[in-house]
Amino acid sequence: MNTRTFRAPQLDDRLEAAVAMAVPCAVCADIGADHGHLSASMLNRGLCRHMLVSDISEKALEKARTLLGTMQLTDKVTFSVADGLDGAPLLREKLDTIFILGMGGETMAHILENGQQAIGGATLILSPQTDLPLVRQTLCRIGYRLRRETAVGVGKRQYILMRAEPALPDEAAYTNEELILGPILRKERPADWLPYLRREEQYTLNAIKAMEKATTDKDMQRLAQFRETLSLVQEAIRTYEQE
Repeated sequence: MNTRTFRAPQLDDRLEAAVAMAVPCAVCADIGADHGHLSASMLNRGLCRHMLVSDISEKALEKARTLLGTMQLTDKVTFSVADGLDGAPLLREKLDTIFILGMGGETMAHILENGQQAIGGATLILSPQTDLPLVRQTLCRIGYRLRRETAVGVGKRQYILMRAEPALPDEAAYTNEELILGPILRKERPADWLPYLRREEQYTLNAIKAMEKATTDKDMQRLAQFRETLSLVQEAIRTYEQE
């Protein structure tokens, strides 16, 4: 009988930061699992007993099936080709922790809105690639608040990771400044947040330049939002530089 064991793949700093936000629990979900590296590490480290490994792409999910099969972990996994949290009903137990990483903020917000029943009171660990204010706003709307935020640099890219839990009674929704900068990031100012802010500054400057001749009401509103974002981002950068 072949008793060879296989080690989980090494995670990059972004995925390591996501795993570090998790606490040991019974059932986790990896939504948009792709290659399955996160799920393999969670199971291999004993941080959860069972994983829902879900992706909207059958081709992407097949990579996770292969990895987890090679590691002899498939008995601890429920695979699902599904949109967002639509695969959660396949589980016999409620979810304790849900990872949603590496997708656009608009898509993530859609998953959170549509998956509220499946979410229940689970801890959410998120890493949107765009539209972070929208994700924070959506968390407030579904009754969640952020408990941790961190910035992680991987190569030339910076990522923001968030850990969210159900809101406390009467916990205030975020101000516009908190939605844009992050309620915890603006207080703790981690080192990798500065290059992220500088990237956001350049992106916003380019967006403003492209919209300076806007004439429609919708575009004028977007232009005003970009200008407010730029002001807040530049003030955050100045705060760093004065420390």
